[in-house]
Amino acid sequence: MTHRLAREITQAEIDEYRDLGVVKLECVLSQDWINLLAEALEEVFYTNREAVPVFYDSTETADKLAEAGIAVLGDHPAEALGKRGRFLTIVGGWTANDKVRRIALESPLGFIAHKLFGSNKVNYYDDQLLIKEPSTREYTAFHTDEPYYHLRGEQVCGMWVSPDTVTEDSGAMQYVSGSHLWGKSFKPNAFVAQNPLDQLGLAEPDEQQAPLPDIEGNRGDYDIITHPSNPGDVIVHHSNLIHGSGPNYVSDKTRRAASFRYTGDDVTYWFQKSAPPQPHHRHQLKDGDPIDCAQFPIVWDSR
Repeated sequence: MTHRLAREITQAEIDEYRDLGVVKLECVLSQDWINLLAEALEEVFYTNREAVPVFYDSTETADKLAEAGIAVLGDHPAEALGKRGRFLTIVGGWTANDKVRRIALESPLGFIAHKLFGSNKVNYYDDQLLIKEPSTREYTAFHTDEPYYHLRGEQVCGMWVSPDTVTEDSGAMQYVSGSHLWGKSFKPNAFVAQNPLDQLGLAEPDEQQAPLPDIEGNRGDYDIITHPSNPGDVIVHHSNLIHGSGPNYVSDKTRRAASFRYTGDDVTYWFQKSAPPQPHHRHQLKDGDPIDCAQFPIVWDSR
């Protein structure tokens, strides 16, 4: 793990992360890391996909849900797009690709988590790799990350990094400011629709979780921050922050991205029956255990 950032993180940025639940750190990663990420994403999605533990074709999922009469998020401009792109997702890419693994464990991202959390140690939890090809119609429905993880604690974040210039038209990330402080746990969804996974028969119901409000249909009622990004930027959000993104309306540019997940001092293992299958997670942890193990390695330790 290295702490060599392209620039220092400011106290104002630390405060923004803690108050709003999200901060865009502009120009903090060097071009070498961005180039490595671009190579890694091309490999895992288009060269060696059969090696990854979890793969979702969300465009295919959207079609199946629509055929079953379930409302899929969409809009007229997206429907009017010509050649249709795909919304593809991989989970656990670091277990199958050395370049993803190197970024996860050796880049400055763990140090960034240490600075934002104020924690003594940082563990790496997992990754989610995402591609919205040109003319992808699918939204990423507003959701929180917490119900997809087997974790408990406040110091859990996702670091969203793209090797591409991402605009509002190509699917820039959107965040409901301050929603990490609402004190609620929300049901996970299938990304392309608002329906909770348990309603679709894809997860066990959890009585502690509430359905998300219809943010897409009532955007004016919420303080939504949109973060376009450039290569070298890192967008960091709290795992309880509500976030999502729109289609990639651009006809000639792919929106590639990776979300690397890190945890701090207060985090313990906690099995969530709402979480989708994670076959690459191999450990003997029980509820309440610290997560330090080979599956969730320590990447920063200032003790």
